[in-house]
Amino acid sequence: MDNKDWRQIMRGLSLLTEVGLMIVVSAGIGFGAGYLVDSLLGFELFFKISGLLVGLAAGFYSVYKLLISTFED
Repeated sequence: MDNKDWRQIMRGLSLLTEVGLMIVVSAGIGFGAGYLVDSLLGFELFFKISGLLVGLAAGFYSVYKLLISTFED
């Protein structure tokens, strides 16, 4: 394998890892914020689920922006 091939493989793997981490971390932050609000206001699941959904939406939006900027090159 050529050095250029390895570079493309590593670039693809790093992009895949970054996409996965973006979604998981955003969802975790959203869930954590929802957990905090639920515990402060005395709710059971409403803000946890809402925070998770907002976090997932933010994660997918970040992934979209990353992929657009990556493939514009």
